Amino acid sequence: MFKKVLLAATLSSLLATHAVADSVLVDDSIVQGSQCIGSDCVNGEAFSFDTLRLKENNTRIRFDDTSASSSFPNTDWELTANDSTNGGRNQFAINDVTHGREIFTVSAGAPNFSLFVASSGRVGLGTDSPQKPLHITTSNSPTIRIEQTASGGFPAAAWDIQANENGLSIAHNGFLRLRLDSAGNLSLGGSVSASSIPASTVPDYVFHDNYRLMPLDELARFVTARQHLPEIPSASDIERDGLNMTEMQLKLLRKIEELTLYTMQQQAQIDALQARLTDRDAR
Repeated sequence: MFKKVLLAATLSSLLATHAVADSVLVDDSIVQGSQCIGSDCVNGEAFSFDTLRLKENNTRIRFDDTSASSSFPNTDWELTANDSTNGGRNQFAINDVTHGREIFTVSAGAPNFSLFVASSGRVGLGTDSPQKPLHITTSNSPTIRIEQTASGGFPAAAWDIQANENGLSIAHNGFLRLRLDSAGNLSLGGSVSASSIPASTVPDYVFHDNYRLMPLDELARFVTARQHLPEIPSASDIERDGLNMTEMQLKLLRKIEELTLYTMQQQAQIDALQARLTDRDAR
């Protein structure tokens, strides 16, 4: 009887020691059921549809890469649920542990489909059916901010691109710079400039000696017959093909320069007539 009691006590002692020691398996482990890991797991845990559950006041999954060769990637990563500090954030994050960086974070309470990637590869922000490679949906004035902070030694700058029923607008540091309304009207908070215009297209050639200036009688016949200036598109042409603003500005400049030549010619004729009248009156 004494031997049985001693044996039972020994087994109980061994089992108690085993319960608090690490369990090391040197083979594959298969669990045909759900599993709970953490200090707050209880006997009879109700898993519902959970296959794996982490349950305690700080839940983390760390990927510790022990590659020893410098030619192999060895960054350690961690999946973090909620901050561990008092007053911290309720969040789910992917952290680069090796470099101490929080790479991707989702805050608790974020609205439905805050970030959605469809099978097509399209990304929805606020929608689960993105219609374009990037589709942003909100109930009022969806906005994209593109911001340069001062941390890199450059001046801080923020550009906001906003759209609503009134149109599309672009603002710089809170000041409106461009607005395209729903009717297609464009307004700018600054000037418009065009670059890369070949010098040969600028109509300085109008003032060259070999430039042919259309005689005024020929110009009059053209305008009377066609109701627009030569080389300037008609109203129907613009309605059909649209209007190239840079091209039109250069053509208008050409017409202004031609008008200057006409004026100079007429002034020369006026001066000649005036000289004849003065000569006649002097006789």
